[in-house]
Parts: sequence; C-alpha cells; structure tokens
Amino acid sequence: MDPRDRLDAVVVDEAQDFAPLWWDALLACTTDPSAGEVYAFMDDRQDVYQRWGGATADLTSGPMATLVPIHIDDNLRNTRKIAESFRPFAGEHFTPRGSTGLPVRFVDCPTEDALDVAGDCVEALIEEGWANNQIALLTTKDRHPIHLDYFERDATEEYWREFHANEAEFYGHVLGFKGLERSVVVLCVNGFKDMGRAPEQLYVGLSRARSLLVVVGDSGLLEEAGGRELKLALARTQAWKPVLASG
Repeated sequence: MDPRDRLDAVVVDEAQDFAPLWWDALLACTTDPSAGEVYAFMDDRQDVYQRWGGATADLTSGPMATLVPIHIDDNLRNTRKIAESFRPFAGEHFTPRGSTGLPVRFVDCPTEDALDVAGDCVEALIEEGWANNQIALLTTKDRHPIHLDYFERDATEEYWREFHANEAEFYGHVLGFKGLERSVVVLCVNGFKDMGRAPEQLYVGLSRARSLLVVVGDSGLLEEAGGRELKLALARTQAWKPVLASG
C-alpha cells in the first residue's frame, strides 16, 4: 500500500463480527500499525457468528490490547414498547429513550405455518395503510420464498439494490439484517438451525423495528429459545390475527 493511502484512524461497526485475524490486516492500513487509532462499536449480545469463540467481551486482551471500552447503554432506535420485548437479551444496563409507541403484536402459530402467516401479516399491514417500503419480513431459519428466489437466480446485487432503493417490502434473514432497520419488522420465527445461537438471533430480530414489531411463531419454541423472561415479555404484547380484506 502506498504510504499516502494509509489511514490515520479506522471506524469499525458491528465489531463483534470481526474475526481476530482481520485486525492485523486492518492495522496494516493505518499510518502507524503499532499505535493506530481504531474505534470499534460492538455488541456481545449480537455475536451471532461467534468468531471470537463467544468471548468478544474479552476483546481488550486480544490484538486490540490498548482498546478502551466505553459502554453505550441508551437505546434510541426503538420505541419503548419494542425495546421492552428484547430487554431480556439487552443486559443489565439498558435504558430505552424512545417514545412509548405502538404495542408489539404477537401472532401465535405452529412453526410450520409461520412463513405463510407472516406473509399474511405483511399484506394486512399494507391494507392498514403502512407503505410497502416501511416493512421488512425477517426469518430465523429458512429463507422466505421471495428471499430464496433472489439467491436461486443469483440476483444478490438486485436484492440489495432494491433494499437501498427503498421501493418495496424487504424479505431477509436476521443474520443478514444486523445493523439494519425498518419502520415495521415482521419477525417470522420459523425455527432455528442452532438453538445455541437462538438468543442472539432473537435479539437481532426483535431490535430491528423502529415503530412497529410483529412477532410470528410458536409460543413454546419462543420460550425454549428465549427463556421465561421472553415468554413474559410476549405475554404483555397484543395478540393479533391478521385479517385480509379479501379473506
């Protein structure tokens, strides 16, 4: 690398996803690799890839030994109603600062029906007056058929172009939606490939909505994955059955 292209400082978002060996390459891009400035923003509770072996909180003992941790515990993205739904995963020091907002909606259904029911929720929300481009449907296991179609057609570029163009409702997986957000999120809990990673996936999925969160799935599975506190949080939500004008 030309020394003129080296960086004085680097900002890393979602740093819990950064593999340990990547830091060496990152520091090599700085003007002073031995003392380069790196600002890393991370959240242990979103460590869904576990590239640090589940020990991202111990970051300061790794290649970033001089990193000074500063905890940011105020939540500004979500309404308080939404924030309360994922409080069981958010840690001890967690302060929602948003407006009260709309009640979280919960649609209790068998896991095998979750994809179809979540699709009905999207249609019902649009009929309520929500704009298509305000809505994201996120799955926890298998991709939604619309999401899957993009990958089977090798149309990943088109997929993300549509997301950034903000033109239509968005279909994705929680693992690919980290750091992103939508006004309305329909979290479709259609199972988990690894129950050990389920809490992190639920935390990500529940925290992506700014204004309205709809959770679709089996209450028993959600309790198994998220524990009794999540069960109690969902008990305080609004039970909802999407009704379509055509139905």
